[in-house]
Amino acid sequence: MPGDLLLYLEDIRDAIAAIRSYVGERSFEDIVDDPMCLDAIVLRFITIGEAVKHLPPDLTARHPEIEWRKIAGLRDISVHSYYSVKPTILWDIIQTRLGPLEEAVEGLIQDEGE
Repeated sequence: MPGDLLLYLEDIRDAIAAIRSYVGERSFEDIVDDPMCLDAIVLRFITIGEAVKHLPPDLTARHPEIEWRKIAGLRDISVHSYYSVKPTILWDIIQTRLGPLEEAVEGLIQDEGE
């Protein structure tokens, strides 16, 4: 794998770690009531979506359970229609989809690092 693809995977991994650190043990209400935290989370989702756009189809095909297109789409919505991003959707993604994405990306990093 070219080095830049590994960097994109690492960007995704690091953005997920950042989101987890921002959220910590905070509740949904805590996040919504903290605009700076919410902005930081959106920024990291933009980073994830932008990196996903640079991953080749043969790489993402290894994990068809991940909704790669939707991840890239969230980036587009976040950038072009920021105020239409609903915190409830972000919260659901954080709670239910970051784990599988993180596992897939870690696996791809491991596979490509060999």
